[in-house]
Amino acid sequence: MKYSYLVLLLVLTTTCQSQPKEDPTEEEWISLWNGSDFSGWHSYLGTPYQLESDSLVNSLEPFGIDHDPLDVFTIVPTDEGNAIRISGEAWGMIYTEKNYSNYHLKLKAKWGREKHPPRENLPRDSGLLYHGFGEPGSAYPWMSSQELQIQQGDMGDYWPVGDVEIDIPSILHDSLYYIYKNDAQLRTYYLADILQTAVDDSLAKRRVLKAFDAESGHTEWNNIELITYGDSSIHVVNGQVVMRLYNSRTMTDKDPLKSGKIMIQSEGAEVFYKAFYLREIDKIPDEYREDPS
Repeated sequence: MKYSYLVLLLVLTTTCQSQPKEDPTEEEWISLWNGSDFSGWHSYLGTPYQLESDSLVNSLEPFGIDHDPLDVFTIVPTDEGNAIRISGEAWGMIYTEKNYSNYHLKLKAKWGREKHPPRENLPRDSGLLYHGFGEPGSAYPWMSSQELQIQQGDMGDYWPVGDVEIDIPSILHDSLYYIYKNDAQLRTYYLADILQTAVDDSLAKRRVLKAFDAESGHTEWNNIELITYGDSSIHVVNGQVVMRLYNSRTMTDKDPLKSGKIMIQSEGAEVFYKAFYLREIDKIPDEYREDPS
């Protein structure tokens, strides 16, 4: 009887060990933020409210790296766990210590109430920057990078930051901007100089509108996803692909830009972020290989 029991136990143990895990992909995700402090991240801030001088006309210097006297970046409790609160009082960013490439990134974002000069009368603004390189503060108060725009009403748009460019299938949407269209001809976007004689044309070379609006309501969390593989990327808002981008590269040298820091912008508005998860990929995930639109 004892022998039979041991044989049965051995068979059950072997069988259990040989069964595949129900969802092995769950173990591939890593948390980029631990929910309690900023370990693994740094901050960079410019001047308060983008001011160049104080009330006495003294020049103001950027706060710089890991110096946040205004508590622009704090960790606060919410009904659904801790979140990173960004006040927006000074423009800047938090950015990862490590560089990343070939990944699927997920995070959640929700707008707060506050807005600050010089954007107090403009849509709330922030951004998810990727493939960042260079010194903090070398491209405005950020780094050169590609941007998945996180702006009220415009989540998923594209903007170039600094010495970068990229190709996006797009068509003219109105008299100014182009809009993403999956089967359109590729058009190159870069940080074009704003020419006073051709402001509209200059802006049209920078920004691309997402295919459609997938943003949640003002007080609701938005699920933001970014997929980068090689020199291509995909912007996903609340489960919907709103843009596909190709041939990421530096503007100056035309070198492929496939990796770099991940950054979250402070840009004049209160915003909350949480649930940062990333997994490395060796191909575009199957559910995103074809454009559903």
